[in-house]
Amino acid sequence: MSEPLRIVTIGAHPADVFDQSGGAMAHHTARGDYVACIALTHGARIHDAVIHEEMHDREEIPEATELEQMIGDRSDVKAQEVRAACKILGVEDVYFMGADDGIFLVERDIIRRLAVLLRRLRPDIVLTHYPFDGDVLAHPHGTAGQIAMHAVQYAAGVDPGDPNPPHRTAQVFFFGQGPARVRTGLRGASGGFTNDVFVDITDVIEKKFAAMECLVSQGYNGAYNRKRTENIDGAFGGDVVSYGEGFIRMNAEVHYHLPLTAYALRQSRDSDHTIMRRSSWRVPLVEAEAPEPRPEVLNGDEII
Repeated sequence: MSEPLRIVTIGAHPADVFDQSGGAMAHHTARGDYVACIALTHGARIHDAVIHEEMHDREEIPEATELEQMIGDRSDVKAQEVRAACKILGVEDVYFMGADDGIFLVERDIIRRLAVLLRRLRPDIVLTHYPFDGDVLAHPHGTAGQIAMHAVQYAAGVDPGDPNPPHRTAQVFFFGQGPARVRTGLRGASGGFTNDVFVDITDVIEKKFAAMECLVSQGYNGAYNRKRTENIDGAFGGDVVSYGEGFIRMNAEVHYHLPLTAYALRQSRDSDHTIMRRSSWRVPLVEAEAPEPRPEVLNGDEII
């Protein structure tokens, strides 16, 4: 694209946008694109180390007033962690919708509030959860995806009381982690949903790892961070790169010529062992590990 893009990533919980799209966000901010993050729920009731873990081991839960105060305090902690993580990735604008994650539903109020925000932010691209993630009916990620899609549609029209003009989003990319399998060829497409877009994040994996380290209350730091990075981003990197993030494209794309990315062309011309060396590179996330030379990074969005 010759002009900067505007990208908005929408997560069910405060930490979701980082493990799902942190690398892609870092790429776009570095390129000069506008990136904003939206957390639909405060995330304190389910994913907090104090509210969830400590309450789980108690014989009796505190009274409502005390518990609500604790939830509010922990929500503030999560918000601080998110802002710190966003700063590492180059994201300045963060929005918290404040929905309760106890009973998270597709409701008119949060859809309208999100639509108002989308009309104001005017994104070209929205990143969010796949609407059929989990069990579809009660999984918060699927619920968030449905809310986001309702809001994207509603933002394309007018809303009495909202002075912002209608806005139509050009493309939606759903987070591939969870609902879709890793697909690198035709055989992997049989049955179920598959990712059809992968973003090489090898050159920014340290930034993503550092951002995840900020999410202490979520438990995404430390050993889990290392495990998740290698197992998921490493798997999504596939046979081409070391680390990647997978996405599911909502709309089919139209091209004037048949599209061929620089990644695909390089893959066809490299030897097997060159590809193996590139995809096997492991980021030194522990200080005791000696860093290896970083593999060559190519702009995979370049169309030949």
